[in-house]
Amino acid sequence: MLNITAYHCPTTISEAVALLAEEGCAVIAGGTDLLVNPRYMVGVREVVDIRKLGLDYIRHEENWLCIGAGATMRTVARHPEAQGLAHGVLAQGAALCASPNIRNTATLAGNVASALPSADTPPALLVLDAQVVLTGIQGERIVPLEQFFTGPGKSAREHELIRELRIPLDTTRKMGGGFYKIYRTAEDISIVNAAASLLVREGIITMAHLVLGAVAPIPLRARKAEEALLGQSPTEENLRQAAEIARDETRPISDQRASADYRRRTSAVAALRALRQAAGLAKIEEVWQHG
Repeated sequence: MLNITAYHCPTTISEAVALLAEEGCAVIAGGTDLLVNPRYMVGVREVVDIRKLGLDYIRHEENWLCIGAGATMRTVARHPEAQGLAHGVLAQGAALCASPNIRNTATLAGNVASALPSADTPPALLVLDAQVVLTGIQGERIVPLEQFFTGPGKSAREHELIRELRIPLDTTRKMGGGFYKIYRTAEDISIVNAAASLLVREGIITMAHLVLGAVAPIPLRARKAEEALLGQSPTEENLRQAAEIARDETRPISDQRASADYRRRTSAVAALRALRQAAGLAKIEEVWQHG
């Protein structure tokens, strides 16, 4: 049961982080999780709206693509820079998140901050080696996204603001990538999702990232599957074997959307289709268009 007693709309980051230092304060940007995920808002008495902080940007800073905390899913899905990274894996994840109305309001940083195991964009960000820039009253720190999630609805963020997300550009522009989502309806959250990125040189996979969502307490890095791909050619057989290895790494639960067994079996399907996209082997029906 929500019991919001105060609403704040700061105009400076320092003002925002001072508010967030108090117990019971939570950040909102799009605010789309506020009512639909009340169990993750337990103890929240005050909300801090960050829409006036000027964080709705996507820009280059040296060799990084920086996505501010106010950038919406729609903005990310349609941005040329996001579409150009690893076959647009992040743009695909953002384009398939919920409904068009939600994507117009919900932010990429908010999808990360919620730390939901079924969130669509964290797997895509993880295969791009993204980092989280956190700002608090003690200053700023950078956390690799792989170290950010600690459990369902839990993260390394401590009374801090996600100021931006950063993606390295040196390798991501050269990688192939793919995202695939299995769901009940287009507006529903994932039953299973998967993101992949591959770097292929002279016909050999030299780098492989594969992350599955909604099959473990946090987005699952399928490390055994990644290791199996290294040094191999990106053939259908090798990709299929890796997807089956990834399936065996999952730790799904049963809930109102699907059984653990169904999630485990379909995780191999999602992983294979994401890998096919990353390798450039996907059929047209396996590649999602941006919304």
